[in-house]
Parts: sequence; structure tokens; C-alpha cells
Amino acid sequence: MLSNTMLLFGLVIGISFAAILNYLIEITSRDLPFFSKSTDCPACEQNMGLSSQIPIIGYALLKGKCPQCGKKRSLTIPLLELSLISFSVWAFVTLGLSPAFQVSLLWMGLIGVAVVDYHKWIIPNYFVLIILFVGLIAMVSGDGSLKHALSGMGVAVIVSLFLVIPQRFGTSSKTLALGDVKLCLAVGLWLGWVLAIYVFFSASLLASFIWIISGPTQGFSTQRRLQFGPFVALSTMLFGIGRAVDPQFLTHLLTFRF
Repeated sequence: MLSNTMLLFGLVIGISFAAILNYLIEITSRDLPFFSKSTDCPACEQNMGLSSQIPIIGYALLKGKCPQCGKKRSLTIPLLELSLISFSVWAFVTLGLSPAFQVSLLWMGLIGVAVVDYHKWIIPNYFVLIILFVGLIAMVSGDGSLKHALSGMGVAVIVSLFLVIPQRFGTSSKTLALGDVKLCLAVGLWLGWVLAIYVFFSASLLASFIWIISGPTQGFSTQRRLQFGPFVALSTMLFGIGRAVDPQFLTHLLTFRF
């Protein structure tokens, strides 16, 4: 009975978060106001109806097309919605109520960061605030502490210096990576210093690998930039889930025993 209740909780939370994620990605990608009520098709700008905003179901009802112009809609958002709903259901069935809510909310924020930063080269403040809110929930609920949060943010500050200084004094674009800085600070607050080190190191390693393998097609110039947000988001997902599932995850990381 309890399992069924938690499954229902996970489904409701997952659908709700998926709808919010869809809305935030849409207004960001189309440069709409935050409180926009638009359900217009990006191609013909005709209203597609509220049903189009229902996670997954809306896409299925419209057969993946705009009902007005027949323009095929991308499958990316429905797949992201499905991953968020599936993850939320798993989290509520597997974890406790508070950790499940935290990681589901975190998953939504991190997916938003990865998608928007990849396509728009920006990290909107509302996604950073979502991640920051998760860190505050952890402290209030007793899953974290002020010392834990400050130590993680301290690591994030050091990482931020490596993000900002090269762009500030280099010869490439003078646009500072302030979105990446805010993301790192929010992630560090939730993770603490040990996991923050693992996350930022893994993200940097993965970003370097992608930069190298994309070199033959995009060039090996030191001025070529790469979005850092998606790599931080992916690493945070992996290590964050590990901590949520295994209470001894930190010990295992430090002792290399899994």
C-alpha cells in the first residue's frame, strides 16, 4: 500500500515538474517573458491549445505535430519529460519522501541547465535558483549542514576562478562565464566539498575529452569555447544519485571501495 502511494506521489511530482521544465525551456528558447501564457507554435505562431502543454500526453494527442500548420515538433522535450517522470517515480519508490523530492527537483533543474546552455549558451537564473533551493531544503531537513554547504561553495569559488580569469584576460570573447559560476556555487552548496571536487573534476575531464575529439572538425584553437554547464549537470546527476542511493557513498569514494 505504501509502495503504491509513493508511486502515485512520484507520478504526480514527475508530471508536475515535467510541465514546469517544458514551460521554462520554451520561454527561454523563444525569449518569451517569464509569465508568458503562450502555447503558440514556433513555426506558424498559431495557438496549439493547452493540451499541447501536457507532458508526453500532449505530444501523443497531437501526434507530434502542430494542429494548425502540421509542422513536426521535436521529440527532444517529450523524451526529457519521460526521463524526468520515470526518474521521479523511481526516486519516490526507492528513496524516502524528502530525498526523493530533492533529487526529482534537482533533476529538473539540471536537465534545464544542460538543454538551455547547450542551445543558447546561457544558464537562466531560475534553473540556478531551483538547484540552490534543493541545497536549502537539504540543510533545513537535516540532510546537510551550513559547514557542509560553505565548504562546497568554497570549492566552487576556486573552480569559478579558472572559468572567469581566462575569459577576463584572454584574447577570446570577453563575456564572463557568470552563469557557470552561479551554477557551480549552487551545486557546491548542495554537494559539500568532497563531492564538489569529484563533480567539477569529472565535468572538466569530460569537457576536455569532448573538446579534443571534436577538434578535427571544429579546430584546435585555444579560443574555441565549449559549454561547461551540461558537463556539470551530468556529473552532478551521477554523483548526486549515488549519494542519494547509498548513505556510505562518500566513504566509498574516499576509500575507492564500491
